[in-house]
Amino acid sequence: MEDRKLPGLQPALNDSEMRKRLRLSLWNRFGIDDTLHLTARHQVLKYTPGKRCVVEYQMHFNGSMVSPRRLIGKLYRKDRGRIIFNNLSALWLASTESAKTEKPFWMPEPLAYVAELGMVLQDAAPGRRLTDFSGDSGLQQAIRSVATNLAALHSLPMPMSVVGKGLVDHLEKYCHPSPQVMMEACPELAPLTQRLLEAIFADTDLQNARLCPVHGDLGLAQIFIAGARAYFIDFDGFCFSHPALDVGNFLVTLRVHFTEKGKELVSAFLQSYHAGSASSRLAGLHIYEAFAYLRRAMICFRVRTEPDWAERARQLLERGQEVLDSFTRHHNT
Repeated sequence: MEDRKLPGLQPALNDSEMRKRLRLSLWNRFGIDDTLHLTARHQVLKYTPGKRCVVEYQMHFNGSMVSPRRLIGKLYRKDRGRIIFNNLSALWLASTESAKTEKPFWMPEPLAYVAELGMVLQDAAPGRRLTDFSGDSGLQQAIRSVATNLAALHSLPMPMSVVGKGLVDHLEKYCHPSPQVMMEACPELAPLTQRLLEAIFADTDLQNARLCPVHGDLGLAQIFIAGARAYFIDFDGFCFSHPALDVGNFLVTLRVHFTEKGKELVSAFLQSYHAGSASSRLAGLHIYEAFAYLRRAMICFRVRTEPDWAERARQLLERGQEVLDSFTRHHNT
């Protein structure tokens, strides 16, 4: 498999080559030296040509097939991996300090950055992915664990070493190619889209709202549940922003994915989040919920995998407007 923009892809999928590189990169972390026999087997978990590739490595020591060590290697183009590894390392340092408190934050440990491959190495998250809990009796408790961990992330005392990002930045990142392109290609969606955009950016609730470390793209696939703990992965969208970005996106995920159960899951999530948060109010939550619906409408437009994608996009835009209208009615009464 060749990818010009991911030159590290071929060696990353060569078990013999990776055995050598893992030994060099992790010998200090796991005590691997030349006397310890190490084997490594890979499995590609996700591949986006020209952008990234996620590979799982099962490491066996001294030929044992029992309890292999599972590592995740993420390949990025250019110098993106180094930036992400630095962010993960800062998060991990803050999380180790939070583990000493009553509100610990849980994430897999970042282990190394392999510069010649552009690869970030980290531990695999323990437990089950939240997507596997759809029909599980423990779903509500799992959602509460997610809320507790998200509140802990938003409370991490990290130095703000990167520029904070606001709604305009998130619109550019998550709503590509752009709402304008969608309106030009689909005139029937233009009035709804324009009205939603104007309402979002006319709202002043985010003025002077606090910024904090946020995941940026928290969904069901980015969460693992192990006992009473939730672990977050995939911090590619990590930045300093409004906590309502994460909360609003996840609430919309619950409503869209779980439909009938969505209302009770949203209630359980908010109850646990506020219990673990230092603030009783999430500034701009309605704005970011509406934005999350707009973002999903853009995905429908961009992907177009379903024959009724335009109708689905229209419904999502309407739901976003309903969130804003409901907030306005409640605020004015």
